[in-house]
Amino acid sequence: MNNHTLSALSRFLSLGVVMLLALPGLLNSFAQVEQSIVLATNKEHYMPGDTVQLSGTVTGQPNALVALQIKDSSGNLILIRTVQSDQNGNFTLSFKIPSTATSGDFNIVASTKINGFIVTQTKTMTATVPEFGPIAMPLFGVALVLGVTMFTFANRLKM
Repeated sequence: MNNHTLSALSRFLSLGVVMLLALPGLLNSFAQVEQSIVLATNKEHYMPGDTVQLSGTVTGQPNALVALQIKDSSGNLILIRTVQSDQNGNFTLSFKIPSTATSGDFNIVASTKINGFIVTQTKTMTATVPEFGPIAMPLFGVALVLGVTMFTFANRLKM
């Protein structure tokens, strides 16, 4: 064999060794794609006092402990819980939007350990507070009834 053939063979063998060494890491990185947390809520928009039904699934790890943090629109922590998923990776949690909540996005952060890796998922939901607060609608109703009554009374006086 000449030097050119040996050099090409050496490069080919070096590439083969590198591929064999990289293969386990490459396969492990593809396995991580299947490791995730999926979060869902029963609706996207909430009012103060509403109950949020949170459900989730941990893929790649049955019976996982899932740390949950819920923060309000100002970034204040309003709830922190740890729940355990079932044998299929499913978990649920119910919580109320505080009656003092302000309008804005609430963030739900879920974290768990899957095969030695920390996996985190965030979901955003919106809380909407009526512009004039919770007392606005009853006051509007009283004002409307009062206005109709006065209008009716005024029309009777004209007759």
